[in-house]
Amino acid sequence: LFVDTDCWRELIAEFAVDEREFVRRTAFAMMAWSVVHRKNEPEATFLDFLSIIEVHATDGRNFVKKAVNWALRSIGKRSMNLHGAALALAQKLAVSTDKTARWVGKDAARELSDAKTLERLVRKG
Repeated sequence: LFVDTDCWRELIAEFAVDEREFVRRTAFAMMAWSVVHRKNEPEATFLDFLSIIEVHATDGRNFVKKAVNWALRSIGKRSMNLHGAALALAQKLAVSTDKTARWVGKDAARELSDAKTLERLVRKG
């Protein structure tokens, strides 16, 4: 329901810095949802989310790290323009010294580098 409000972008930023596990998770779930359902949203919105993802990729709580990963993968699969930036972040995280960031990065890089994912993006245009 939050993503249907006019202030959904601000809520994502607010929820991401909240220390409560499921509030923070909500920020990244909202990102992933908006990538798929907000068809007319400018790509710049999703590029801005990458910095939030990078900051919180080290949160080792299970539900948060899975949502961070989901948001990163979703952004990278929206368009070829976003794919490059998301893959670059995934590759950066994959070599992090932080175990959680490494997991997020490796998993996202694997999916974003997959031939079927790339074919789908090329077909989308």
